[in-house]
Amino acid sequence: MGPEQVSLGGWCHLDAAFAVELMASVGFDWCCLDMQHGTIRTPEIVGLLQAVRARAGTALVRVPGGDPHLVGAVLDAGADGIVVPQVSSVEQARAAVAACRYAPHGTRSWGPLTAKLAGPRPEPAELGAARCYVMVEDGAGVSNVADIAAVPGLAGVIVGPADLALDLFGSPYLTSDPGTVEAVAPVVAACRANDIAAGVFCGTGNVGLWRSAGFSMLAVESDSALLLSAARRALAEARAVLADRLPDHREHAR
Repeated sequence: MGPEQVSLGGWCHLDAAFAVELMASVGFDWCCLDMQHGTIRTPEIVGLLQAVRARAGTALVRVPGGDPHLVGAVLDAGADGIVVPQVSSVEQARAAVAACRYAPHGTRSWGPLTAKLAGPRPEPAELGAARCYVMVEDGAGVSNVADIAAVPGLAGVIVGPADLALDLFGSPYLTSDPGTVEAVAPVVAACRANDIAAGVFCGTGNVGLWRSAGFSMLAVESDSALLLSAARRALAEARAVLADRLPDHREHAR
């Protein structure tokens, strides 16, 4: 995923290998397993990463925070990259990158797990090149994004528009509001200046909006949202069909 190469991602909340494989099978450029707001926990990570790999997909994991031990464990389990949420300072960004890198460039402990399956001697240089993305989700993060994006080793900055809108405007439902879109212009500029990816969680119907705003790493939608919207639509359509036929049934009953 180059800085200006447009990529489309699927977001996975559900801790079910088949659900993850289903998302990976449709052709997303990457899938992100969400340990922050999803139902995914550490014991399921290996199997869920295998589900993405079964469809030759790229697997990212959003950890709940910058805990270096969890970051290392998820990378050892086979993740291609890490997404660290709620990064508001350059110090937090540096710590996130360090958690993905081995000494002397970082703090990650050596202990490859799934990498050993590919060969007896995994190389630190290869495993230590895991992608590290940080999420900017508040006004402080946007204010500091020029310094955040300049941190060496960072693969990209991803905007969390719901948390940002909540911080700036008091509502998480203003994700596609012009004020929110305008507020994140510094993120795009900072990413371009440092030749890294500018990402955002789009949500259904908003891919064009965020692409026009300059973002290239686009999370299209989550599995839970897609399932919920499809279920609601199917139920509404079924009820509408039955409502249309109800008078006929009553007439027949007479």
